[in-house]
Order: sequence, then C-alpha cells, then structure tokens
Amino acid sequence: KFGTSLLTRSAPSLSVKNRFSQSTNAASSRRATAISTGSYNSLVNACGRSCFVHNLSQRFSTIRKMTTSSQEGLSDIGQSTKGGNTKNNSDDDGNGDSSISNWKKRIDISIAKSRKIRGSNYVQISTINYETMEPRCRTVVFRGFLKGVPFGAVEDVLNNGRVEVDGVNVEGDTGGETKESYNCVMKMITDVRSNKVQELEMFHEMKSGEGKDSNTVEMVWWFPKSSEQYRISGRLQFIGSNGPLFSYTDNDVKDDDDDNTTDRNNCYFMAERKQQWGNLSDMAREQFFWEKPGIPYSSSSADGVESYAGVPPGGRDDDGKLLPPPDSFLIMLLYPSKIDYLRLTDNYRQIDEWDWGGDGCSGRHWKSMRVNP
Repeated sequence: KFGTSLLTRSAPSLSVKNRFSQSTNAASSRRATAISTGSYNSLVNACGRSCFVHNLSQRFSTIRKMTTSSQEGLSDIGQSTKGGNTKNNSDDDGNGDSSISNWKKRIDISIAKSRKIRGSNYVQISTINYETMEPRCRTVVFRGFLKGVPFGAVEDVLNNGRVEVDGVNVEGDTGGETKESYNCVMKMITDVRSNKVQELEMFHEMKSGEGKDSNTVEMVWWFPKSSEQYRISGRLQFIGSNGPLFSYTDNDVKDDDDDNTTDRNNCYFMAERKQQWGNLSDMAREQFFWEKPGIPYSSSSADGVESYAGVPPGGRDDDGKLLPPPDSFLIMLLYPSKIDYLRLTDNYRQIDEWDWGGDGCSGRHWKSMRVNP
C-alpha cells in the first residue's frame, strides 16, 4: 500500500519532468529553426545581391558592346580581339592571300558590295581655278570603267606622248604587263560650258614642259558599306564631237605615225561618246539643250515652263528617234596615276602609283605599298 502510494505520487513528478524535457526540446528546436531560417534568409539575400550584380554587369557589358558596334569611332578602330590579334590586320582580303592587292582589284570588290545602295556611284571631283588658285569641288556620277582604251591614248595623257622613260622604251612588250594592263580609265559626263572645262583649259595655257607632268584632278570615293575611302589623283580628258578637247602631248615628241594613231584613238572615243549619249535617260539628255549654266535665270511665265522652250523632249526628234549628241555634251575621263586607299575597319592604308617601267623595272604596272594610316 505504501509502495502504491509512492508510485502514485511519483507519477506526476515524472510527467512534469517529461513535459519539461519536451518543452526544452521544443524551445531548442524553435531556436535551431530560427537560426537556420535566419541563415537561409541571409544566404538568399546574399545570393540575390550577387546575382543582381552579376546580371547588372552582364547588361552593362551588352550595352557597351552594342554601343561600340553602332557608334564606332577612330579610337575604337584596330582594337585587339581574342588571341591578341587585330581584326583584318593581315591584308588577305578574306581569301587567305597575304600579298598586297592593287587598288583596281580592291575597288572592283568595293563597287560590287555597294551596288545596291542608292547613290553609291556618286563621287567628288576636285580641281583648281588657276586664275584665283582656289579649289573647286563637285559631285558627279561615275559611269563605269572604259574597256579597250588604246594604250597610245593612255601614253598621250599620262606620259605626255613620250615613248621612253629613263632610256627604256615603253612601247610594245616590256616583259611586264601587257598594254591592256591599264584598265582603269574612269568615265563620267559633263557640259562643255562647265567650270571644269575652263579650269583644264587654263592648266594647258599656263603649264608647259615639266609643268604638264602634274596631275589636274583628285577624286574622293567613299563606300559606307565597307568603310573604305579611295583618293584618286590623275589627269582629266574631255571628249567632244571631234575627239579630245585638249592634248597633253608635247609637239617635239610626235613622229610620222602620230596622225594615224590619233585618228584611231579619236574613232574609239567618238564611238564611246555616242554610246554613252544613248545610255542616258531622257531627262539627262534634255539638260544639254538648256541655256548656258551659271547665268541668271529668267522666265516670262511664273511656272518657268517657257524657259525650256525649244528643248527637244528627251533629246529626240518628232518621230521619237534620238538626236545626235550636241556639242555641249562631253565625256569626262579620269586617268588615275596615284591612289591613296584607306580602310577604317582595321585602319589599313595603302598607296598605289603607276610605274612606266623605268629604272630597270620589268614593265609598266601598279606599284603598291602599305603605309601608316
């Protein structure tokens, strides 16, 4: 009986002990949970901040790349890429050929790349007014390279009709490129009443002897698609109804065969002039029947229609056939002698000069040399 009573009294003590133990364990569990939850939240916050900074860094990097590609400046040109190499640093034209291509091969590719861009055949021509010694610049339309130009005509323009350079005969086969190697005569059109013609006439009147060896024009041609610039220096020649308007040939170097050569050259040039006249649009042909360019404009009617009275529509007769080209219509030819080429994508620059084959050279050809930009 005493034992039973003792057990009965001890039971609550054990129950309290158990409850105290359970309470203590629960409190410890809650503290552990709180600690774990706090650590987890801290970790999540830390990871979130890290991820945010990483994503923000990536976004800025992307924006910087987009800005660089869309707003490239001179300071960005030629920057190094992976591996420490510069883009297009070797002049291989994308074909793995490290040799230097002359400017004619380059410009053929540049023209092909930009063929679909409106206005890509607009070029700037600069001349000098020899009375005031002021430069003159204007935009004209490039209408292609002449094919089959008689090499005698090239000699007359670029070499003043001389057949020897430093004692070397440059006629016939010189062991280098053939006569057809000079395939880069550039064709444009102009009006005989324009300032360009007057300025070239002044050049021939003022220059004599060695003075005629200088170039008379520079062309600038910019290709926006490939970021290339060509500065083309050379000599102008104007072809009218009777052939070239001016001659670079010195009278003391002519021989008995010159008259026959000149006639053949003139036949070629007049045929090219006639063909170019037929290739023009009707509106372009009409302009050569207008009044003299540069004089004050006058019209008896408010809309100016009567000022074009007498101009044959489209340069055609009443039956719609093409009229012969008027005397005002000229072909303007540029014979390049020096080209300064610059490619902005990798800051590559090259100078090309026409060599007549003197000083022991194997033959007439383009000499190409890479230079610092």
